[in-house]
Amino acid sequence: MDPLWYKDAVIYQLHVRSFFDANDDGYGDFEGLRQKLPYLEALGVNTLWLMPFFQSPLRDDGYDISDYYQILPVHGSLEDFRRFLDEAHARGMRVIIELVLNHTSIDHPWFQEARKPGSPMRDFYVWSDTPERYKGVRVIFQDFEPSNWTFDPVAGAYYWHRFYHHQPDLNWDNPEVEKAMHQVMFFWADMGVDGFRLDAIPYLYEREGTNCENLPETIEAVKRLRKALEERYGPGKVLLAEANMWPEETLPYFGEGDGVHMAYNFPLMPRLFLALRREDRGPIEAMLQETEGIPESAQWALFLRNHDELTLEKVTEEEREFLWEVYAPDPRYRINLGIRRRLMPLLGGDRRRFELLHALLFTLKGSPILYYGDEIGMGDNPFLGDRNGVRTPMQWSADRNAGFSRAPYHRLFLPPVSEGPYSYHFVNVEAQQENPHSLLNFVRRFLGIRNRYARVLGRGSLRLLPVENRRILAYEREYQGEKILVVANLSRYSQAFDLPLEEYEGLVPVELFSQNPFPPVEGRYRLALGPHGFMLFALRPKQEIERLYLPDWAAPEEEMAGIPQDLPTVPLSGGVEGLFIDTLVDERARASFLSALGRVLSERSWLASRPKQVGLKDALRLQKEPPLYLTLLRLEGEGGSLEAFLPIALRQDREGPGLFARVRGGGGGYLFELSQDPGFYALLLRRLAQGFEGRSLKAHYRGRHPGHVPEALELLRPGLAAGEGVWLQVGLIQDGGLDRTERLFPHLSLPWVRRPVGGLYWERGRERRVLALTGTFPSGQPQEAFAYTLRLAREGLARLQDHPVGEGALGLMADALRELEALVRLLGVRLALLHRALQEVEGEGDGVPLLNRGLGAFVEVEGEVFLLALGKEGRGLPLRDLARLAYDLERALYLAAEEMEGAGPWVDLAADFLEEALFQAYQEATQGALEALEGFPQLMLALAQEQALREEKPSRQEVLKRWRRRTGEGGG
Repeated sequence: MDPLWYKDAVIYQLHVRSFFDANDDGYGDFEGLRQKLPYLEALGVNTLWLMPFFQSPLRDDGYDISDYYQILPVHGSLEDFRRFLDEAHARGMRVIIELVLNHTSIDHPWFQEARKPGSPMRDFYVWSDTPERYKGVRVIFQDFEPSNWTFDPVAGAYYWHRFYHHQPDLNWDNPEVEKAMHQVMFFWADMGVDGFRLDAIPYLYEREGTNCENLPETIEAVKRLRKALEERYGPGKVLLAEANMWPEETLPYFGEGDGVHMAYNFPLMPRLFLALRREDRGPIEAMLQETEGIPESAQWALFLRNHDELTLEKVTEEEREFLWEVYAPDPRYRINLGIRRRLMPLLGGDRRRFELLHALLFTLKGSPILYYGDEIGMGDNPFLGDRNGVRTPMQWSADRNAGFSRAPYHRLFLPPVSEGPYSYHFVNVEAQQENPHSLLNFVRRFLGIRNRYARVLGRGSLRLLPVENRRILAYEREYQGEKILVVANLSRYSQAFDLPLEEYEGLVPVELFSQNPFPPVEGRYRLALGPHGFMLFALRPKQEIERLYLPDWAAPEEEMAGIPQDLPTVPLSGGVEGLFIDTLVDERARASFLSALGRVLSERSWLASRPKQVGLKDALRLQKEPPLYLTLLRLEGEGGSLEAFLPIALRQDREGPGLFARVRGGGGGYLFELSQDPGFYALLLRRLAQGFEGRSLKAHYRGRHPGHVPEALELLRPGLAAGEGVWLQVGLIQDGGLDRTERLFPHLSLPWVRRPVGGLYWERGRERRVLALTGTFPSGQPQEAFAYTLRLAREGLARLQDHPVGEGALGLMADALRELEALVRLLGVRLALLHRALQEVEGEGDGVPLLNRGLGAFVEVEGEVFLLALGKEGRGLPLRDLARLAYDLERALYLAAEEMEGAGPWVDLAADFLEEALFQAYQEATQGALEALEGFPQLMLALAQEQALREEKPSRQEVLKRWRRRTGEGGG
């Protein structure tokens, strides 16, 4: 176990009695909490802080303990607690409980015994014959208590209490008190709890002439507590100090690494709210500097709100007056020296401010704490008295009692918020769980990022960036070379600013929510943020980003850098024409050439089958120097034969994609197949624009392109290139698809079908075939639809990879995959419209014509998706085309999941979700049900088996395994 686990913790604070009632008695219990662990796991928290659940008269919400060793019966039994603790640990969650060291309840047997004259327990508490001792010590609960002394008529003396009069302070000058509290700690630690929150720790000792806070004796007692804990259990159990003090008074609690492990950053918390309303980062920067210098092994605990008032004890009078004025103008919302409101009402219901404060909570230096219900924006009821208004039942649903309990309303320990905008009828988990735009899903997404970068955000250094615009707070978090940049706009208006990032020149900021790369850093970096906006960036090397966005079919640069040691050799006695022209053929050289070509074609993903034998049907020279030939090949394989149209070049250098053989003799050089060389496509387009005519021994080649000719073309996938509004599609596989495309597209009045304007044709007598087609696009940067889908899948899964698949998964997934779902629905509609249009053009038959190319038939330009090609001639069910699209969607998901940890469990769920969207969109567009839908799993299995033979890539194997599972045919 990592002894510094608390640095990576995301802590969730809850009342057991407020969370969920499993036995319907009106009080939350441990069985109810155990049942809700899947919700907490899905939320993304990994540590639970439980407020007091011990035996108590509940005059102070459980902080008035009457028996440290017993659980309040309404919460269950010790066995219930053990069962909850075991399951939390099994889910990877740790549990911190309260250790109330300062005081007990007046009902505690210790106090009842101490009241008796001459009792040996008398010295367990602090007594006085007069209330004049420790004069000048402040009264903390000044709205409720007139003094820190209360007279007890049984004891005939005054007893000391820093809080309520029913909570007498323990006498820590008595060694037996310290020993007794150590035993309490050992009891719960033996049971397996992972840490203790030290309640009201600054007030353990009293000394005349002091303020009785943070005394040296208290600091030493804390160190003894830690020493006792570690001597018994070793490192790993944590002490968290509730020390609401000024920075210089809090720091001593850490000691030199021998005090508490964690302490609440009370100095920073109110300054977050101050900076937000002043729209100036000054208060935050000042407190970050003041709270520096804690030991390396120590950690701050960060929070926005909790079970108490928003305390304004440790702010200046001017700061307190300002915060009261802007956050609690109504005096009824004030209590003691604070504000008794929950977070969302405190912010006036402003979602942007809510999100901004959570961005700071999750990225500033420390471990964040969420108070139960804040993740859904729960409201409060300040009229319940004291601080009970922020301790109302968790709002699970719009059902009775907010889904918290089935008990009669009058038996609830507190009424749920049932009126106004925060009523449980509107604000509840059930309503937000499946809503991708809800506060709950925002918090879940952010915690996914927090957990992915737990080491950087939990343990890394923090460096403030000196931005001239003071409404902007910017800082860098760094840990072991990994850097995250956080930028936040504290203003209610949009802001533009320059970030001083000169030292990061060449790095690429990748926005963490979308996973979108921004332009590389080249000096000062200009950004703009909307009102209360924020952005998180990972700063990554440019090479890493380029590698991440390599297309599926492209080999990584490192694989292309060298020549394979076993590169075949083609022995050529004459010129290169001896390989291609039958009347000049060098039979031995051609056999070696075709053998080497067959070997490389067996590795090409665009070729559906693995050729056992390659024959040359025809060839035409396109370019003399360096030699480049257009070839028609006949490929023989297990599934029969097919024809391929492939450009082959001989070059003297070995640079470029497609190298497959070296030539010995005849001037030497290297042979390349150019299906992946964008230079070939640019050359072919230029020749077509000039009006191309050629003659081989067997056929005429004619071609034209009447449109614009860009200087260069980008290869979208093998066989398809585009640039500056022009596309060129080469029929690498001669299956008749381009012939059918050319014949039918002019008859399809669908604006997203791009009709060809030119092409290259092979003609022999009455036989004619289309070797290539050209056309136009709207201006924009096109990409092949599978690459577009893969990018959306990567972005979506990256948003999900750190979330467990559990309760509320659908809502979170729907938001993460929103762009991909929109694309899928669009394709479903367009496939339905295409089928209908093709029926009108080609007539009815045994079903409808096949699309056959899946996503490879589509291209995306600036958010619009265009159809460029049909599949080969043939008729079949619409289900086959849907299966082809579904297969590509699944493969994109599995490919994306290969690149990131934690995304795998989401793939099956995402595939089901997207396929349902595809079917639904298709059926809505056709206004009818799909026939033979029950045959879809078997169709998918057959398709997956066929595709797995094409290419031994993990993604294809995973799709096959998925459909073997779905059809019950085994195979994992």
